[in-house]
Amino acid sequence: MCQRNIALNSHLIAPGGSVVKVRELDWLKDDLCTDPAVPFSWSEKDISDLYDHTTILLAAEVFYDEDLTNALFKTLVQLAHRLKNACVAILSVEKRLNFTLSHLDVTCEAYDHFHASLHQLEKLQDGQLRFSVERVEAAFPQRLVYERIQQLELWKIFMEPVS
Repeated sequence: MCQRNIALNSHLIAPGGSVVKVRELDWLKDDLCTDPAVPFSWSEKDISDLYDHTTILLAAEVFYDEDLTNALFKTLVQLAHRLKNACVAILSVEKRLNFTLSHLDVTCEAYDHFHASLHQLEKLQDGQLRFSVERVEAAFPQRLVYERIQQLELWKIFMEPVS
């Protein structure tokens, strides 16, 4: 679906401009998939380009579960340490209300855990990287009507070397 969307919107990319690629990034695994038989796997050139040229990472609608959220933030930190340039990750999360048997109430556990993970990332100090977090207002032109826009949050995570 991502590849199809890129093709449908290719007219928006300036000639000679940026390249948009779709590759599998399974944040439950420590290594990138390099098996050429697997669709959207990574070639050695792709991996080199990832580490040498990436300045933006996007993740949308992926925060449903604490374990997956933890794995995604771990992957962001690992990638940030390998990237040669400062990078920004743009993440979207929707506040979903769910009835849970453990609380016998309506809660937003995945949403709350996402916020706790953002806060923890911002406090991370390893002497090599600095992470800063900024909420982005979703007040941009929309090409579709999304009735739950009030529950949608966009976040930027700036990942840059410590000077």
